[in-house]
Amino acid sequence: MVGSNIFKNILVPYDGSKYSRRAIAHAIKIAKKFESSVFLVTEVNTSDFPPGMLLALIQKDKLLEKSINEFMVAVKSQARKELLAEVAVCKEKGVNAYYDIIVGTSPAEAILKFVRGRKIDLIIIGSQGLHGIGKIKALGSVSRKISELANCPVLIIHE
Repeated sequence: MVGSNIFKNILVPYDGSKYSRRAIAHAIKIAKKFESSVFLVTEVNTSDFPPGMLLALIQKDKLLEKSINEFMVAVKSQARKELLAEVAVCKEKGVNAYYDIIVGTSPAEAILKFVRGRKIDLIIIGSQGLHGIGKIKALGSVSRKISELANCPVLIIHE
């Protein structure tokens, strides 16, 4: 079965939690066995922004809108830095890896939309995500929803 394309493209939703890092470790093992590519994706969840930020967008407050844009750039920059580090780990282990940052209001929906837009054969996801302020770019507790609605197999990592 080595070299089979059964899991050609593996998606790992990444939020920086220990569960998502463990999901990457499992993805690397599976990717090596099946000569797969790994896609790491982080979702920036705009529904977790403070209410004042969202109100500024509705009211077209240009100064606050500029602050929100700067905030988004900073959040995406931090996410990119973390994802690039994880991509480097995958590549060091001999696995082709790519990353993407998606913006949405529901982590599960954003990830499922990403899956539909790509030919993903397997999702490997941590059972839990970050909490508190870390939720701005966190996967959260969406593994169950993804496992129920995905159109491919889902491996939930909990250890």
